[in-house]
Amino acid sequence: MSFVRTVLGDIDSKDLGVTDSHDHLIRTGGEEVRENKSFLMDSVSAAKEEFGSFLDVGGKSMMCMDPIGCGRDVPKMLEVAEAYAGRGNIVMTTGFHKAAFYDTRTHWLATNKIDDVVNMCALEIEEGMDENSYNGPVVKRTAAKAGLIKAGTGYAQIFPFEKKALEVAALTQQRTGCPISVHTQLGTMGEITAEMLKGFGADLSHTVLCHLQKNPDRYEYKRILDKGINICFDGPDRVKYYADCILADNIKWLVDRGYQKQILLSMDAGRIEYQTAYMKEKNVIAKGIKWLLTGFVPILKEIGVSEEAVQDMLVNNPARIFAFK
Repeated sequence: MSFVRTVLGDIDSKDLGVTDSHDHLIRTGGEEVRENKSFLMDSVSAAKEEFGSFLDVGGKSMMCMDPIGCGRDVPKMLEVAEAYAGRGNIVMTTGFHKAAFYDTRTHWLATNKIDDVVNMCALEIEEGMDENSYNGPVVKRTAAKAGLIKAGTGYAQIFPFEKKALEVAALTQQRTGCPISVHTQLGTMGEITAEMLKGFGADLSHTVLCHLQKNPDRYEYKRILDKGINICFDGPDRVKYYADCILADNIKWLVDRGYQKQILLSMDAGRIEYQTAYMKEKNVIAKGIKWLLTGFVPILKEIGVSEEAVQDMLVNNPARIFAFK
């Protein structure tokens, strides 16, 4: 069986269903929160409501992309997942974010040998995630296993810390068969990241580059996809970057050229102001994660993206890309 590893156990990849391929429900701390309090997302009740609203409009699964050291909270995420057991699926992440979110001199990724770091990440996939996300020194391993490996790169640069994280991701994938998802800052460094991952031995067909819509260069997208890697277009409802119609037009341009099997979709609603339930607690209205299905997908269809292509991007591609080898 081709399987996807959720926090409640492995499922047949065919049961993944309509998937938000990069999002956030709980974040309880980390450098993002220190810099901007809108990144603090620590309400289990709001997270439950937000995930439930996604399921209510036809969603089924969500890839939650908070890695080690960035506010990942396994117990709270388990509460959310257990509330929708049998109805919705949540996949969680091991690995690392971009270098700016860590002390790159003293963090254990920087100070330990690659093989030791790979082992720490692999144990989160094979045995269970640490309850405290390896903030040390005591490890309290849970039954919930990670189903994705994350790495991140900086704006127009890849720092040594990030290069090491990419190598760790590739080697951990080789050991475990777990898929990889990479944060690219403002959509930069995608081509070089793909080349580096391939050089480290990653399987690019089970690897995703995220946030490239913030750099709306269609021809760079084409060059990246020609390397065999996948792209997640996230962030509809982000007019401060680009209107939804620009994101939709770029996706259609790629679909028309035969790349629909390498594209994923998500909201990446990583701040409270992007989520309906969190903002409702403040008596403020926001579109929320459900906008991916209720607002953005209708735009894709209106401009001529076929139902078949939408089905690939939301269902078939995630089932294939996020499956363990």
